[in-house]
Amino acid sequence: MSPNSEPGLDLRADPRATGCRGAAPGQAMVEFLIVLPLLLMLLFGTLQIAFIMHAKVTLNYAAFEAARAGSLNGARMFFMESAVARTLASLYTHADNVTKFKDGRDRVRKQIEDGYVRIEVVNPGPGAFRDFGVMDGSAVVIPNDNLIYRGIKLGSESSQTIQDANVIKVQVYYCYELIVPFVNKVMWAMMRYSPTDSMPSDLPLVDPKHRFGQPESGTFAEDCVKDKYADDGYLGIPIRAQAIMRMQSAAVSPGP
Repeated sequence: MSPNSEPGLDLRADPRATGCRGAAPGQAMVEFLIVLPLLLMLLFGTLQIAFIMHAKVTLNYAAFEAARAGSLNGARMFFMESAVARTLASLYTHADNVTKFKDGRDRVRKQIEDGYVRIEVVNPGPGAFRDFGVMDGSAVVIPNDNLIYRGIKLGSESSQTIQDANVIKVQVYYCYELIVPFVNKVMWAMMRYSPTDSMPSDLPLVDPKHRFGQPESGTFAEDCVKDKYADDGYLGIPIRAQAIMRMQSAAVSPGP
């Protein structure tokens, strides 16, 4: 011990004596503010993707219901649209009463009218009706009875047998609205703009290499992300589902 030091005093235990300093005041707050935007982006993105997956599962069931309704009702579009509206209404029904369900169903019907929901009958197609269609009153139908005894000759236009023509395949497209703040604009911009496009100043900046580019021209996906809907404040993402089922009634031709 040094003769000039007081008994029991250890200078090594005093930070002031050794020149050591603790963390700067407010350092944790600065670090938190740096990480916070990324944290919120991750949280909001996860929430939005969960909503999209929920909508996709519901759309899968809506496609099944549409195929079922078409199978039982001659592949008529009216019955399939009603089935889709009834099923997708659950996305907009958040109360256990009939009125809210009707409101949700009417909302989906309006979306069908406005083009946010599209139902497409892939099979039977026009060629199948020309190959196997017969007149039934004023309508052209594909016979559905005694299929096991009918021939298996391929049609000249559809390249199908009559048994193949009695399978209904339905595709349902849905322009699902992105609703989580900020993330909705980021995801929409990634689909709307190509790497070479200049983006409007009111949208979050998305690195060109992270942009998917515009969907193929003339498709439902293009209609979903185009400016017509965005101008109304509707930022959507296209999702699709399909279902296949054996016809339980004679398919009725929708027309020429």
